[in-house]
Amino acid sequence: MDFWTHLATNFPPETAAQIRRSLSDERTRGLLLNTNKIDIREFYSRFPLLSHHPLVSNGFLYDQKTYDFGKLFWHDLGAYYLQEPSAMSVVSFLDIKAGDSLLDLCAAPGGKTMQASLLLGEGGIILANDISHSRALILSSNVERLGLGNVVVTNNDFQTIYQSYLAAFDKIILDAPCSGSGMFRKDEKMLKDWSYNKVMACQKKQIELLHIAYLMLKPGGTIAYSTCSFSKEENEDVITCLLSNSDAYLASITGKQGLYSSRHLDGPVYFLPSLFTGEGHFLALIKKPGQLRASQQRNNPYRGKYLALVRQYGLEKRHNLEIDDSLYSLSLPFDVKGLNVLRYGVRCFDEISKHPQPNHHLARFLGATQSLVLDDVSFREYLAGEMLNIEKSPGYHLVSYQGLNAGFVRAVDGKLKNLYPKGLRRR
Repeated sequence: MDFWTHLATNFPPETAAQIRRSLSDERTRGLLLNTNKIDIREFYSRFPLLSHHPLVSNGFLYDQKTYDFGKLFWHDLGAYYLQEPSAMSVVSFLDIKAGDSLLDLCAAPGGKTMQASLLLGEGGIILANDISHSRALILSSNVERLGLGNVVVTNNDFQTIYQSYLAAFDKIILDAPCSGSGMFRKDEKMLKDWSYNKVMACQKKQIELLHIAYLMLKPGGTIAYSTCSFSKEENEDVITCLLSNSDAYLASITGKQGLYSSRHLDGPVYFLPSLFTGEGHFLALIKKPGQLRASQQRNNPYRGKYLALVRQYGLEKRHNLEIDDSLYSLSLPFDVKGLNVLRYGVRCFDEISKHPQPNHHLARFLGATQSLVLDDVSFREYLAGEMLNIEKSPGYHLVSYQGLNAGFVRAVDGKLKNLYPKGLRRR
């Protein structure tokens, strides 16, 4: 069975034909604004030809011919995350509250984690995991670039450790690995790679992941299950399997213009490129019976041996933890025993047992109010990794450009040694 024949098994003939025609259209790109760093109105005033995302308050739609946001310095400084508009919509339906503990089970490259982090603020925490080490590293670098401080990044196979996290999370995001048919317009190679056998292989993994996700969900909690597939086998059939083997039930997603309601289950929806300004996506909200209890977790003031260093940067009220000669700072304590941790909140200082050095992530997390403001020329030199001829007192200093921290420098012999990470430098 080819893809087009298969598409018609899940949608009425006219809808399937509309989807097929829409895949020839030019796609619209999306941007999630990092509101920790820049106000929505200010950003819009700088880029007035943006369109507001219909479902995400800090989301924008844009034409790459007008704004090539991936090449602008704003991207380097973590002012936004580039994200496909339909995928960006998922988290907006999860009703995230301050204080929630959240698991993003298949998180890389991190768009849904970024959005959830901004909604949670400092009152909550996200465990963002990916089973692929290389993809988890990309996730970790995006958390650093945006300067997020409430995310634990891990690289684990939760099918082997989920028993340690039974009923542990208020909300869970499961953007399941899938056949990717919803992304054909974005990547034509995926159409050539599509097969029904691939769909069924993905279904097996999806059923397993959704099962363990449900076990890790607290009573009263919600799972946002999503795929970028048009296949009923990867969407409704996976949900039906869980409903048949648990007390789970579905929440309705209604009243949103441009969404296509599932023909097979009450509640789930499709984002169809023929109806919504984005690529193909499926979303179901799965509930566990019960009542969520408000989290009572709080930080104890830091009393470790690096207290003076922690106070210098205003981190003393956060949960600060030493891991492998680095000091990390997270919004709230989280037990990471048994996890392969790549990042525990903000990576603040390295070589702490010898000569503590501030990490690049700390610069991105902190505000720019007490930073050294760079002009256009100095900023370009900084991004290129060059020494800056600026007089400052000896020691480490933050540098910023147009209100956004760029990174650290170290004043030595009347010059500023550039500490911008070598892998990020560009001219």
